[in-house]
Amino acid sequence: MNIQQSTRRAKREEKVAKSVVYLFVFLTLSVLVWIVGYVLFKGFVTIKDTSYEVTPSSIESIASEKYPEEPYLLIVHDKVRVDEILYEELIEMYTKRRQANWGDITQQNLKIWPFMYAGNTSFYDAASELVTSEESDEIGDHVSYINTPEEALSYIENVEGSAGLVPVGVFSEDQLKDVKVVPVRMVGVAVNDGVTAIIDNMQLREIRSDEVDHLFDGTYTNWNQIGGPDLRIVPIVYQDSSIYGELTTQLGNIAEVYTDKDDFISTLKNTEGAVARVLFKDLEEEELTSLSIIKHEVKRNLTIHYLIEEPARSGAWGGISTIIINTLVLIIFTLVFSSPIGVMAAIYLIEYSTENRFIRILRLGTETLAGIPSIVFGLFGYIFFVELLDMGIGFISATLTVTLMILPTIIRTSEEALKSVPNTFREGSLALGATKLTTIYKVVLPAASPGILSGIILAVGRVIGETAVLIYTLGSNYELVSSPTSSARVLSLHIYNLFAEAISFERAFSTATVLIFMILLVNYGTNTLIGRINTQQRS
Repeated sequence: MNIQQSTRRAKREEKVAKSVVYLFVFLTLSVLVWIVGYVLFKGFVTIKDTSYEVTPSSIESIASEKYPEEPYLLIVHDKVRVDEILYEELIEMYTKRRQANWGDITQQNLKIWPFMYAGNTSFYDAASELVTSEESDEIGDHVSYINTPEEALSYIENVEGSAGLVPVGVFSEDQLKDVKVVPVRMVGVAVNDGVTAIIDNMQLREIRSDEVDHLFDGTYTNWNQIGGPDLRIVPIVYQDSSIYGELTTQLGNIAEVYTDKDDFISTLKNTEGAVARVLFKDLEEEELTSLSIIKHEVKRNLTIHYLIEEPARSGAWGGISTIIINTLVLIIFTLVFSSPIGVMAAIYLIEYSTENRFIRILRLGTETLAGIPSIVFGLFGYIFFVELLDMGIGFISATLTVTLMILPTIIRTSEEALKSVPNTFREGSLALGATKLTTIYKVVLPAASPGILSGIILAVGRVIGETAVLIYTLGSNYELVSSPTSSARVLSLHIYNLFAEAISFERAFSTATVLIFMILLVNYGTNTLIGRINTQQRS
């Protein structure tokens, strides 16, 4: 009876122990999947609400109020990945003193080469008035002037990054099929000052993009329905032959229509609860109060362009192609230096040395170095390689420092792999007349190779993921490494810089995703190689 009770108790304890183990395994895997899944999701897609001064609606045929009879189209080079452009971005494109870059709009490292159609005086005056927001604004010297439709088509096709304003009636429909026409977002929402007044410590400053139309179609009748004050919504419309006429067609029939702009502006400023769609240019010139528009955006981060394009402006523009190559080069050269030294050191410790105080101290030092934080190695590398040996901050200093950092790992794992080889293998080889060196080279090393490769993979993972050691020795140049002394940047360091300098969290997550896939690829390739080696040894 006691034996049965003891057996049952042992079984219960075994079940409890297994349950605890399974629970912790499940929790560990859940946390791992959550972390990796979150990084991968953020790396591929960005979902966020962005605040704009204009509504999401865009206009393809744009014209100034002063020259309504001269509508223009914005055409760009096919290589430019832009679907729409903000009106303030259009103004900056033509009036900025410095050479503008598409990186500010599309994150492409591509200079903007703007041109303007100046075939006749009226077209030029209309376009100039369109792209200058104030009287003090002047069109920059970097803008080219085109006099014929043929020149405009040739320019837009042959100059990468080019963009230009061309009259609507100059090109035929067939010609426009061969160019990329980009609509402009240039309409804001102006309100009476009372709408944005602070009441009970609350203020209406922004609305969602899907709420804009409801202000004019009767869905919303009071501002308190969207978090504003208790005021009746009074939609008004200014209608003339310019773009304002097009805006009128987008509204419901409950808005009061004005044909005189002065009356329209006066009513907007003096009527409590008034709201109107107004051109962005008039928001500034008439000093109108406006609401920011919150647009829900879903944007892909990790694209083929991000992988193959070169980075620029500290990684804020372009891709990470050179950074990926720099990472691979650092891994290769680090392994070239560290793997032979680490494996040969392990061979000496296992096959040739005898157990004495020196060897025990050597092993203790190796184990201690394996646990030292990487930043300590970084400081040592900076003092020894950069300063003392005068190698400077660059690729060779970083490679040697990382080599010293991963050597203990390779030595310890290689030792354990060599220990796991049965002594009968050695004895059989020696009995057949082989020398000790031949035995090690042809018998012991092949048998221990799976374990040695596993240790090298652990070292590779540490090389890929280290940041602190590289801050002091590698530098931060995002260009392709060209010499042993040139500064460079790798993926882990790029992620750190993107976060630390608040350049772009989205691009940091995309880079982290590439880093994860690189580690998975290296591990998968090594495991496949180890499996083939084991299969060959068994056969």
